[in-house]
Amino acid sequence: MKERSFREMHVRTRFAPSPTGNLHIGGARTALFNWIWAKRWKGSFVLRIEDTDKDRSSPEFEDSIKRDLLWLGLSWDEGPDIGGPYAPYRQSERLDLYLETLEKLKELGEVYPCYCTEEELAMERKAQLARGLPPRYSGKCRNLTKEDRKKLEETGRVPSWRFKVPQKAGRIEFYDEVHKYYGLSYKDVGDFIVMRSDNIPTYIYAAVVDDHHMKITHVIRGDEHLPNTIRQLLIYQALSWDPPSFAHIPMILSREGKKLSKREGAEGIDDLRKRGYLPEAVRAYLATLSWAVEGEDFLFDLDAMAQAFDLSRVSKSSPIHGEDRLKWWGNKAIRKKDPEWVAKKLMEMAKDSGLQFVCTYESLVSLLPEAISNQATLTELFESLNWLLTRPKKPEAPPEWLMYLVNELHSLKEWKQDEIEKLLRAFQKRHGLKAREFFHPLRICITGAHSGPPLPLIMEVLGKDEVLFRLQN
Repeated sequence: MKERSFREMHVRTRFAPSPTGNLHIGGARTALFNWIWAKRWKGSFVLRIEDTDKDRSSPEFEDSIKRDLLWLGLSWDEGPDIGGPYAPYRQSERLDLYLETLEKLKELGEVYPCYCTEEELAMERKAQLARGLPPRYSGKCRNLTKEDRKKLEETGRVPSWRFKVPQKAGRIEFYDEVHKYYGLSYKDVGDFIVMRSDNIPTYIYAAVVDDHHMKITHVIRGDEHLPNTIRQLLIYQALSWDPPSFAHIPMILSREGKKLSKREGAEGIDDLRKRGYLPEAVRAYLATLSWAVEGEDFLFDLDAMAQAFDLSRVSKSSPIHGEDRLKWWGNKAIRKKDPEWVAKKLMEMAKDSGLQFVCTYESLVSLLPEAISNQATLTELFESLNWLLTRPKKPEAPPEWLMYLVNELHSLKEWKQDEIEKLLRAFQKRHGLKAREFFHPLRICITGAHSGPPLPLIMEVLGKDEVLFRLQN
């Protein structure tokens, strides 16, 4: 669709998770792409909860998903907690609408009752596979007479309702914003269930009804739904409804080229947050999974990201989830953060751990530009500053020159980085020590670490009394 057309319409996208688990990186990327596409065109982003799986859905998972979306900065314009013109926004609260629409399909002769049991359908699929055929409903209930149906119902069978796919030659196709043209032949589709026997709609059917009534203009979702779209378009046609535009983004794969599982890196957004990643880093990482971008800094700003986003530049090739790439973005995000904000977060982390920094807030702020090296998360940065929280163990064999240095440090009047460095270098030269023979043992005595910010800066931040205490003890 041309850019002008998007400007002339009120673009409406939706993220419709099932509350059967926590938000993972695949779902988060889908939410992000829907959010930035809506915001690019000054449209609306809708949160819809698809909770018709009664056994697995839970309010706790819904709350977790909403919390993670907000942490990523992806607030919604309409949703179950804030309402909107097309409420309710939980499918479990929209069952009457699905039944009402089903009656229309019955009147139009587009659906029929199916009395097959799960066991019978499983046997049918098994037999088809054994013959090398794709598993597809045979349609044996399609032409049952009224008497046939009555007899089945007298045995206690309650029917589900199947959509009557046209039995004709040819294909049904649609244009996808990512994959371009996609289609299936009518004979490969097979009659599919729209309403189960317990009056719970299937995903394929409920999503059509909801997207139509909520006036969704763009459906952006994973490409595993491409075959579902064919079936949904048949429902749109049957009801004479205009379908939305579709964009199916590629599935994120593991390094082995497999669908992500928990064991293969399908981390939840909650896991990344608890590990100390910044939301800006996670968003930027997700955005570059399938989206070819020029430049990178704008990815840390959601509004700038939205203005640059273009569905036509989303690759149809599946990206690979890589921890190294995520860490790269994590480090870049920390470096871009205001040091004052980072320092406040670190102090909060220390308080939560029952610890306290031995330096002032101002000193910590001044230290951070030098303290940040390759850390990807706030947790890693916090752990690298352990020397500001706890005193190191006494070395087994302190260097012989240490007490001489302590005496000179005692007499240093101005405890500033430059003055400390002058004293240390003069001491090293006077005692004929190589840099590694002097600075490395001294760093270990003061911090217990083998690397870190410049030693004179560390000593200034710790303060004279603390440094002398550590060296003397």
